[in-house]
Amino acid sequence: MDKKVMGSMVKRSRTNKVMYAGSASSLIKKRMKRGIRRFIRRMITSRRYRILMFRYSLAVMISTIFIPMMLSLAFAQPAEANDGSEEVFYKYYHRIEVVEGDSLWSIAQQNYLAQEQTIREYIEEVKQINHRYGETIYVGEKLMIPYYSTEFR
Repeated sequence: MDKKVMGSMVKRSRTNKVMYAGSASSLIKKRMKRGIRRFIRRMITSRRYRILMFRYSLAVMISTIFIPMMLSLAFAQPAEANDGSEEVFYKYYHRIEVVEGDSLWSIAQQNYLAQEQTIREYIEEVKQINHRYGETIYVGEKLMIPYYSTEFR
């Protein structure tokens, strides 16, 4: 004894009691949810799913361990030990006052370290530190220059 009404569904039992009242779409949704739950429950308990999850977790573990290890090996640089035979130079800065006859070239020749950079690179560094664009300096002007020392201060 089913009775259909447009847009909604009323299910009646033989005793004429209403068992379900609601739209047809909500009934379908309810049945679909139940079917999806059953499907997921069956899938999770299946052997195939457990094997798949094992493979997936194994792949994740391998990638989290081996990828960083391979990257560290690929970008590794050999360590250089200082056995004391080679002098270590530390870079410091001090301010000087330009005197008559000084030029950037003469200052660079007195203070640059040949092992670290060329005179041209040293002059460019001095110009950059002092916000200079040209090589002209004036008597009495104060310049910040880098110098190298074996003493650690």
